[in-house]
Amino acid sequence: MKATIEKFINDKNIALIGVSVVKQKFGNFLMTELTKKGYTIFPVHPTLKEVNGVKCYAAINELPGNVTNLILVVHPTVTEQIVSQLKGSSIKRVWMHKGAGKGTASPAAIKTCKDLGIEVIYGFCPMMFFSRSGMHGLHFWFRKTFGEVPVEFAK
Repeated sequence: MKATIEKFINDKNIALIGVSVVKQKFGNFLMTELTKKGYTIFPVHPTLKEVNGVKCYAAINELPGNVTNLILVVHPTVTEQIVSQLKGSSIKRVWMHKGAGKGTASPAAIKTCKDLGIEVIYGFCPMMFFSRSGMHGLHFWFRKTFGEVPVEFAK
């Protein structure tokens, strides 16, 4: 999983599903924070034309071909619908967000990604790896201390 996480971190183009007109939603926070870190975020939303001044794409198949990473911050049933649409897309890696609560992943969505040959990360908040400072650094340390990070990061 470490190699997949590193690919995410090193690729500066990331599609993001989970942005909203509700500014307090985590997808919006994630978009803002990753943009501050130099990433170009390609928000995908079926009805929004833009979020935070950035053009939204209505569907995965509308994304530019150089966008190979996708972060999902949605309900698991929505995740299942989205990953079932990835065949033939430019997406090579999917990160299914998990913060507090159940998170975005489901066994069916994970299986679909694997069946499509798409690398998948689940069970972790991306910010634990994209930014190990502040609250996210503490979150990473806490999870590392209790053995809840990918084994390659536990050292």
